Amino acid sequence: MHLFSRYLLPSFAILIIPSYGLCQPVAKVLNAGRTDSVIIMDGKLNEPAWEGAVKASDFIQFTPLPGTASIQRTEVSILYDNDAVYVGAMIYDAPDSVLRQLSPRDEYEDHSTDAFGVLFDTYCDRQNATEFAVTAAGVQADGIVKFNGRDLSWNAAWYSKASFHEKGWCVEMKIPYSALRFSKKKEQVWGLNFYRVIRRHREKSYWNMVLPTVANHLSQGGTLKGISDIHAPVRLALLPYVSAYAEDYNGANAQTLNGGLDIKYGLNESFTLDMTLVPDFGQTIYDNRVLNLSPIEVRYNENRYFFTEGLDLFNKNDLFYSRRVGGTPVNISQTANGLQAGEVVEKNPATMKLYNATKISGRTRKKLGIGFFNAVAAPAYATIKDTVSNSTRKVQTAPLTNYNVIVIDQALKNNSYVSLINTNVSRKENSYNANVSAVLFKFANKANTYGINGSGDVSQLYRTLKNDIGHRYNLSAGKLSGNYTWTLNTRSMSDNFNPNDLGYLDRNNITYYSADQYYNIFEPKGKIRMAYNHVGGGYYRIYNPDVYYKAEFFGSHNVTFLNFTTVGLFWSMLPFKNYDYLEPRVPGRFYVYPKNYMLGGFYSSDYRKRFALDLELTKRWFSERNRNSLSWSVSPRFRFNDKLSAIYELSGYTIIDDVGFVANRNDSIYFGIRKLGTITNSLYAAYVFNNKMSLRLNARHYWSQAEYSQYAYLNKDGGLDITSAYSVNRNVNFNTFNVFMSYVWQFKPGSEMAIVYQNSIFSSPQSPKIFTNYFDNLEHTFQSPQSNSLSVKIIYYLDYLNIQKALRRNT
Repeated sequence: MHLFSRYLLPSFAILIIPSYGLCQPVAKVLNAGRTDSVIIMDGKLNEPAWEGAVKASDFIQFTPLPGTASIQRTEVSILYDNDAVYVGAMIYDAPDSVLRQLSPRDEYEDHSTDAFGVLFDTYCDRQNATEFAVTAAGVQADGIVKFNGRDLSWNAAWYSKASFHEKGWCVEMKIPYSALRFSKKKEQVWGLNFYRVIRRHREKSYWNMVLPTVANHLSQGGTLKGISDIHAPVRLALLPYVSAYAEDYNGANAQTLNGGLDIKYGLNESFTLDMTLVPDFGQTIYDNRVLNLSPIEVRYNENRYFFTEGLDLFNKNDLFYSRRVGGTPVNISQTANGLQAGEVVEKNPATMKLYNATKISGRTRKKLGIGFFNAVAAPAYATIKDTVSNSTRKVQTAPLTNYNVIVIDQALKNNSYVSLINTNVSRKENSYNANVSAVLFKFANKANTYGINGSGDVSQLYRTLKNDIGHRYNLSAGKLSGNYTWTLNTRSMSDNFNPNDLGYLDRNNITYYSADQYYNIFEPKGKIRMAYNHVGGGYYRIYNPDVYYKAEFFGSHNVTFLNFTTVGLFWSMLPFKNYDYLEPRVPGRFYVYPKNYMLGGFYSSDYRKRFALDLELTKRWFSERNRNSLSWSVSPRFRFNDKLSAIYELSGYTIIDDVGFVANRNDSIYFGIRKLGTITNSLYAAYVFNNKMSLRLNARHYWSQAEYSQYAYLNKDGGLDITSAYSVNRNVNFNTFNVFMSYVWQFKPGSEMAIVYQNSIFSSPQSPKIFTNYFDNLEHTFQSPQSNSLSVKIIYYLDYLNIQKALRRNT
């Protein structure tokens, strides 16, 4: 995906409102055929059942020429029996022209390969579908598709094979009913669509026409008929695992052996239970940690497998940030408060260990979605050491903690839905409990051209002496479909609103009003293949006290040319004085932030070629002293062959005469004038042996410094008094260096073995020494304590139906 998605798509995504309706054959209809013969997964489509099956053809382009016929012919048939549904696709093309780069599972869209996929909307609600895809190299991809997004972290156990012939290539799929959810009706009617990707032409086409100007792609699907007298099987899968670790931290060695179990159980036709017992997340990739001098918490990605799969129903309004589950102990910062003379903190774990985690989710035939999540984390303890006697004692940093989320999501007629969500964190002792309740709604007109959405939240913190209650509301309306779209939005959060025990909120105590306009071109015009334009503005006020905060205007403009080169321009301006009530970190105090203007641009070349290049440059000017900032990035990528590829990125950020908080002493707030500099080197490389085995490398060095030149006292009027007597050296030199190498072998559907090597170096940000030479700093970084680990983990997929069949054969 080109870089423009970072500037346009996240803003546009909130506008999408689902199209809802009965599953009428408004467009194409395909009839499935029942088969009693065995279908062999060899990718050849030579069984007699395929010859007599009804063919779906006449695919229509989604890109680059929406609404026109695909440049190549595709024919697809569907068969079924008592155990599975089968998809057979004859994909016509010149075999030598088909791109077939190997990729890890679910990642084909980032690689140069053709692909074929199917979308099953088994409840025909035009809002939810299950996706299965196979690339020309035979790599599988699967996921859950919603009207407003796609979750490729969901994995099922199914079978496929791709093969080439003189007229192109073929795909065969066998999708067991255990991988699908469907009703108990005798006659099944499903929503259906097929798609095909021809990478060398950057073409994506659908069997039933899908237009990019219509918000909900699932509402534009066709219909599958002819499936009858099938029954949902017992959906029970056990995934036991065993893992072994050898770790070295600064010369101290340790070996551990772990075991646990994941359970997936279909409670009925609609709902599934997922549970992990004694989970092991030791092979999770590292966080891209950064130096954070601001009062706003950095939000890191969730990489733990249990929390990346099937959580779309819970991710509403940012009330469930799964990194909180088993995250930082609630009292970790208070560990040093009770130290006696001669005592030091020897060990203070930054995370809590999970006993278990459970989620139940599904949707009924009446379109009622229900989700339940619960996890229990063990108490956490710090180790305090007496340096005189060498004795140690334990101090609790977090009690036994329970995390709970309940979601009810009702789809209504006329393109609407209402959702209720409640999150709760209960701690056994020595702390407080937290609860957040919210209602969300979306409504659209029947044509899905205009819509309105909103939400209201209430948060409560239950403390010993008092309860803190806060609230938030949001209301948005706009035009949703077409080349030109717009939205109007208002949001308000009280100063006591706090969902952060289980959710994520970067700041509260604010009210704002915003307007956004978009004009997008999806069909080629002249030398332009497509274009995206966004212009908006916002007016912000502090909630308590009710005072002016800031006003800003912004925009982005991106063009993809016929040769698939993309360029973009983005800008913002804050043309008036801004009053920053966050940076002083004392309620009621503010810093007068100067007027500033930003201009940036990027270039992204054609990813189909072996060599591609991404460039980005951003400049910001401030109306204060010589204050300015510059950020840049250079990212070449190279595809050596269909198995080996690499992406390197070098980026930097510098700001001169930056101003920020340094200390609060006796109600006197001190700021510092500083130079900030950051350089990041990152490398990703992958060697994919075949469609089931891959070797990947992720490496990253992040270096950031803050060098202070002056200190100032923050006046009551928000200005700075440079004559401050504050003289503490607050310079910071911060480094992280990480290597993550993984070998993954999917030796059968749902089962895999992973061998992972990890190296991590973390230098203390308190170091006041400033380096002017990159390699001197790198040498200093390698002298810091580091950890190395080598681990092996085996997960084995046990399906109840397969076990039952095996037992029958042996009796």
